[in-house]
Amino acid sequence: MAGSVKLEYISWKELHKALITLASRIRTAGYDPDMIVGVLKGGLIPARILADLLEVDELGFIGVRFYKSVSKREAKPEITIPPIPSVSGKKLLLVDDVVDTGRTLQLVVDELYRYGCLEVKTLAIYVKKWSPILPDYYYKVTDKWVVFPWELVETSNSGFNLENVAGEDRDIYSYMCSELRFLSCY
Repeated sequence: MAGSVKLEYISWKELHKALITLASRIRTAGYDPDMIVGVLKGGLIPARILADLLEVDELGFIGVRFYKSVSKREAKPEITIPPIPSVSGKKLLLVDDVVDTGRTLQLVVDELYRYGCLEVKTLAIYVKKWSPILPDYYYKVTDKWVVFPWELVETSNSGFNLENVAGEDRDIYSYMCSELRFLSCY
């Protein structure tokens, strides 16, 4: 399986560039959310960075389970943790790392409205080119499996050698592999 999946690695530097670009688009559009909500797990770190860039004080999250490992998902996404803190009466920016099928995005938007939010705008760093649903804001369209810098162990443990895709973060990856010997890095 690992050999048939093409990877795209995004470095911390490129991630910040993407999020700055997206924050600028949000500001230009005039959207001013009361709260930023990250989809666990992949949307949590980008949500925190966007909260800083957009100067939004309130940060929340919602848990969803869909993917088991690289390119393997459950039959359908399911909510594992309701939105925390309360989203009732608030304008939200919902943040995830990737929109693939769009099913997670749709499930979470519906859930946030069920919990009483006033408005939801959606953001993903990447969108798969086959996704039938597009977020309001996104950085790039791809057909590859995107590897984020916070999921190196997860990806490596799924049988992928990241030595050649770690780009600017290659030193971090090498150090991680030397310190965490349980990984099959090379």
